[in-house]
Amino acid sequence: MNKVIVDIPGLLKTLQSFSLTITCKIISTLLCLVLALSTYASGLPAYPNARIELSVDESRKNHPVITNRMKRVNGVVTSDGAQWLDGHLTRNLYFLPPGHSSNQGYEFYVSLMRAEGVETLFECRSFSCGASNFWANDVFDISTLYGQDKEQAFYIGKKLNAFYAIYAVRRGNGRIYTLVDIFKPHDYEVESAAERGTGSRILRLASGDSGIEKSADLISFVANMNVDPSMNALLIIHSKVPDTLTELDEWQNKMEILQDTITQYLKEQGIAESRLRFNISIGTYDHSLDPGAMPSFWLEIVPLN
Repeated sequence: MNKVIVDIPGLLKTLQSFSLTITCKIISTLLCLVLALSTYASGLPAYPNARIELSVDESRKNHPVITNRMKRVNGVVTSDGAQWLDGHLTRNLYFLPPGHSSNQGYEFYVSLMRAEGVETLFECRSFSCGASNFWANDVFDISTLYGQDKEQAFYIGKKLNAFYAIYAVRRGNGRIYTLVDIFKPHDYEVESAAERGTGSRILRLASGDSGIEKSADLISFVANMNVDPSMNALLIIHSKVPDTLTELDEWQNKMEILQDTITQYLKEQGIAESRLRFNISIGTYDHSLDPGAMPSFWLEIVPLN
């Protein structure tokens, strides 16, 4: 009969080592799950193999919500329709791995937004966004985002009471960055924005249309101005992005003529020019319009005090 010799201390040591290995694997798995949950805490995953350069989770005052291209007017960097709201900001700035493009970072997150049912408010690419340094320094206050104007893209959308913004850019040194913002305004800001929104109206004017005084919306606006003498208004003439410099020059001339026509019509209706302010915005992209039927020009009227 063969004898079986069991090394009890050695067996215990082996079992302890095996148990420790299993325990480590379980802990490692749990840590991975925790990290994954923290990555998705904002509802959005990290870009694959990207490195987080900056992470923000804090309350903000006067946070800019930009829904149009950036530009400089009379020495001031601004954007038509911009709002500065109080609320809570969750922000991640990703440094993309080598071999990836700014467009890939942009499309990765924009696709996620659309899949989650986020309503697009505005988006732009390349030069139609304005200068990159405006976005880096005046909107996000992150100098790292100052890159090539032609290699940038911006998206902003809204779902429920949260704004989702994406900005992707390629720097001069070739590094690719993608910024992801989720901003939730405080309740009182949401109510205030809703009140302001009820006063804004978009009139769609086809290029060369000479019958704008027949617009029911414009007639209604005139009636409101005459009933309330304290009411003033900002009138923004928008155009889509032109294809050529020649077209840009032609459209700008037509928009200036259109402004004079509207001004003259309003004066004839008894509305003093001192109560009006005009702005011309070239290169607007409005997702509320059907891209296939988007007019060359359209007018936005914003009542003011």
